[in-house]
Amino acid sequence: MVGADFPKIEFQMFGLDLLEPMALIFDSILGVLSVFFAVKVFQLKKTIPFYKYWMLFFLVFGLGAFTGGLGHVFFNQWGITGKIPSWVAGPVSIYFLEKTMISIHWDKTTAKKWQLASDIKLGLVLLIFLYLLITIGYPQEKTTPFLPIAINTIIGVISTAGILGFKYTEKYSAKFKFFWLGVLIMMPTAFIFLMKINVHQWFDKNDFSHILFAIGITYFYLGVKGIANGLKQSLV
Repeated sequence: MVGADFPKIEFQMFGLDLLEPMALIFDSILGVLSVFFAVKVFQLKKTIPFYKYWMLFFLVFGLGAFTGGLGHVFFNQWGITGKIPSWVAGPVSIYFLEKTMISIHWDKTTAKKWQLASDIKLGLVLLIFLYLLITIGYPQEKTTPFLPIAINTIIGVISTAGILGFKYTEKYSAKFKFFWLGVLIMMPTAFIFLMKINVHQWFDKNDFSHILFAIGITYFYLGVKGIANGLKQSLV
């Protein structure tokens, strides 16, 4: 189905009326995978900010994915409040992604400008999100509060892991290709959401997107791991 969503799957458990079991399954898989990558990066025992911020990205992204699944399945009990933790985790995780890629820019003046832009963008996104959350009716406008978060994700991921990652492939190591390849893998999620591409009621646009995100962050981890094994020149 394209251009429309299937009715949400409803089921009962422990006397509760629950929703979207597949969202909980795929979000949990994505969350566990991302937290696993955070642990693996921590075990690299690298001290420069590049690795620290990657660990924080994977950790926050993973926790956001897991809480997102809970927000879906317990929507009848928690309402929009249950979705807020995952929505906030989104821009925060992207902020750490931006910081990790900016931290190794060879021009420190340019890096400071990028970092300032990243700081301002995070503040604006959270303020806009809060404003929409307060002023827009819910559930009549279900996706409106999420729009600034989605736009922020697209801008942040493409500009840093994508564009900077491509530049670093030439500047530092071919292993940086894993970052912009990961971005290319995740890019279709924007079209999947906007066009509402739903393969089946039990495999909708959210499930499709989560699989692409899982593959994308796996490429990110492969890049971090590969870079940790040696570069043509130092990142610091």
